[in-house]
Amino acid sequence: MTIDEYTTKPYRIVDILPMQVSPDGRGQYFEVEKYYLKRISLLCKQYTDLLLKLNCYLDIEFSHDGDNWTRNPAPETFEYWVGSCLSAEPSESSLFIALQSEETLMVIERDCTYMTIYNPSEELLALINQLVCSAGLFLWTNPVSTKNK
Repeated sequence: MTIDEYTTKPYRIVDILPMQVSPDGRGQYFEVEKYYLKRISLLCKQYTDLLLKLNCYLDIEFSHDGDNWTRNPAPETFEYWVGSCLSAEPSESSLFIALQSEETLMVIERDCTYMTIYNPSEELLALINQLVCSAGLFLWTNPVSTKNK
């Protein structure tokens, strides 16, 4: 499947928050998001921990462009790529993470605090949910994505 094909599939969100914030919410979501993006080392550690633990169970491939993929890179490379993607540096792109055996794509968008998981099986979600919890993150369903099922 291509990246465009994956993005039409049902998806889940891994995030620092347990559910989507309402667009008319009374809190200060965007200010809090900026605060967390300034703490790149914490976010990088959380996502790197999740991906490294997942890589103990499955082969993982990484790409910045969707064309060139690196399979099972060194842990330090995981950390560098995740940190580069989460930073606000304009030269860095989104990070695509493929789990080929599961037909699943994970995407960390540049300058965002969440990761999207496209086309996950229930079995994979059960594993990811445990790993997400151990990393201090949350796994939730976007209400819009459930309409695609």
